[in-house]
Amino acid sequence: MNPESPASAAASSSDQLALTMAEIRAVAAYAAACAEPTLSLFEQACPTDPRPAEALAAARAFAGGERRSRRQRVAAPAAHRAGADAPTEAARHAAIAAGDAAASAYLHPLAKASQVRHILGAAAHAARAGELSRGDDPVVGEYLLYNAQVRATPLVRDILSRYPRAPQGRTRVAELMHRLDGLLRDPPPPPRVVDDEGPFFHGTKADLRPGDLLTPGWQTNYGTGKPSRHIYLTASQGGAPLAAALAQGDGPPRVYRVEPLGVIHDDPNVTDKRFPGNPTRSYRTTEALRVVEELHGFELPDPDLIARMRASTAQLRELGIEAMD
Repeated sequence: MNPESPASAAASSSDQLALTMAEIRAVAAYAAACAEPTLSLFEQACPTDPRPAEALAAARAFAGGERRSRRQRVAAPAAHRAGADAPTEAARHAAIAAGDAAASAYLHPLAKASQVRHILGAAAHAARAGELSRGDDPVVGEYLLYNAQVRATPLVRDILSRYPRAPQGRTRVAELMHRLDGLLRDPPPPPRVVDDEGPFFHGTKADLRPGDLLTPGWQTNYGTGKPSRHIYLTASQGGAPLAAALAQGDGPPRVYRVEPLGVIHDDPNVTDKRFPGNPTRSYRTTEALRVVEELHGFELPDPDLIARMRASTAQLRELGIEAMD
């Protein structure tokens, strides 16, 4: 049967499900997007080996309309072999992620959990590669899974929903795949309403006055500088000077006592990824903060700490992670 014929990707028995070639292309585009940020981990370790890059190119070509062909069938196992030859575990998983992206072109319309790897395998191996590149830090994996969650289009989520759930498994990659599967299928839990009485603080380099309102929608002072849907605050006096020192801008670090004018929630960048339970008392809100007063005499963090944090943030950005947006 012609691999491009609609009949080859359509349901024909009780253990099969409906799947069009356009949908398989959408899965390949998603898998390639998830694998691409960690390709550099392999290329740094094996700069003369083109196999994972070719696998990603094959996946993108198919996603863009090229016929499914020998190119994807050959590139996927070649990238996996490159992973087996890699000198580091991070490079190995980065290569496997690229290979899985090419293999996603051969997602089958079979209602079996094993098929879920064609959809989520590239993202899971990329997350594992990222963890290992940063000292086996599970927070890095969580960030990469979050990025994979954001990348998933409604169509990709719909396709995934037709298949059984990914099993929990015994390996770290299986855990990551199971975790991503749940993130894409299950509704997020409602954010916890914070009952912290404060006082609350906000660190920045902006020159503000009592009564000024800080509102969402402006460019963030961290990371990419993209418009932010939230305003951040903390009930920790130590956290606000750190935020002020890290903020972009030319002025001196400033700390303000602020009053939230609406409901505040835990900051998931901190609580969901690094400090469950929010011991740092880090929060955010989609409503305004009113500046009460500027604080003086606070102690700024050690400049060496700030330099290390900036360097770490730059390294994470190479993996597509904006940990401070």
